Amino acid sequence: MKQQYKNYYRFTKPPKVLLKARLDNIAIVPASMLPFTQTIQEMLSNLPEGAVFLCHAEENTRQRKLLERVEEAFREQGHTVRSMSMREVYTYTSKLGY
Repeated sequence: MKQQYKNYYRFTKPPKVLLKARLDNIAIVPASMLPFTQTIQEMLSNLPEGAVFLCHAEENTRQRKLLERVEEAFREQGHTVRSMSMREVYTYTSKLGY
């Protein structure tokens, strides 16, 4: 006998607070950069509203190429994009004294 699968997901209107929320900036970083979230947040605060921050590993060319395509897509949509390698972020962190 065939079981019928019901759609248990119900789409409702999101809360008004969520509709009014505005995103400041977008950051796409590797998971290995999570210990540097405070530094990344400081870097993002220096960028204009709606900017995109992309971070990539220098040795991972596949990741870098993918993020270059992501960078193009965001620029076409009118976003300011800042792309840095992990080494540049580490250098920035050492200058701040973390």
